[in-house]
Amino acid sequence: MIFFDIDGTLIDHESASAAASLSFYDHFGSAIPFMRTEFPIIWEEILNKHFNRFCRGELSLWGQRRARMRDVFGDKELTDAEADTRYEVFIRDYEPRTTAFDDAAPCLVKLKAVPLGIISNGAREQQMGKLKRAGFLDCFSVLVFSEDLGLGKPAAKIFLEACRLAGEKPEKCVHIGDSVEADVIPSRALGMCGVYLDRRGEALIDSPLITTLSEFPELLRRNKHDCACATWK
Repeated sequence: MIFFDIDGTLIDHESASAAASLSFYDHFGSAIPFMRTEFPIIWEEILNKHFNRFCRGELSLWGQRRARMRDVFGDKELTDAEADTRYEVFIRDYEPRTTAFDDAAPCLVKLKAVPLGIISNGAREQQMGKLKRAGFLDCFSVLVFSEDLGLGKPAAKIFLEACRLAGEKPEKCVHIGDSVEADVIPSRALGMCGVYLDRRGEALIDSPLITTLSEFPELLRRNKHDCACATWK
C-alpha cells in the first residue's frame, strides 16, 4: 500500500491559504492588528502553531480553530461563537481555492494498479472535499485523518492505524509527503518506506527524495527490491 499526504503533496494548500487569508484580512479590515503585506505569513504561522497542538492531542479540532482566531485578532476574550463565525469566513473562501498540483493526477494514473491510501492531518470532511474536487477521491481505498484519532502525524498511532486498515505491515507500506518531521522521519521509524517530496528544493534529508510527483513511479520501480517497495515487482 502506498499512502499519500494531502496538503503540499497532492493539493496546493499554501497558495490557497495565502490568497484566502488576504480576502479574510480585507473582510475584517482594521480589526486585525497586523499589516496586510505581512498577514499571509503571520496567518500561516498562527495556523501551524495551533494545528500542531491539535495534532499532539492538546486541543480539539474546533479548539485549535478558535485559538487561531483569538491570536489573529489579538483578542483572548473572543467567544467561541464569534471565533467560529470568523473562522467560517475564511474557510468558505479557502476551500474552493484548493487545487491539485499539476503533477498529482498523472502520478495517480500511473499508479492506478497499486493500492493507494491517504494519511493526512486535518478534518476528514474538509480533506475529503479537497480530494473530491480534484477528482482523486476514488483513487484511495484507505483514508485516515488526524480528526479520526485525536492525534496527527508525526504520532506513530496514525500511521499504524492506516496500516491496520490496509491489512499490511508497516514494512510493506510506503508513505510519501512533503514534511520531513511529520511524514518522513516517523514513517521510516516504523519501518515504512518514507519518501520525501522536496518541492522547495531544500534537500533536508537523504534519499529516497524526489522534487516532483512525476518522479515517484520511477523511484518505486528502481527501488522495488528495497523495504516496502518490494511489494511492486
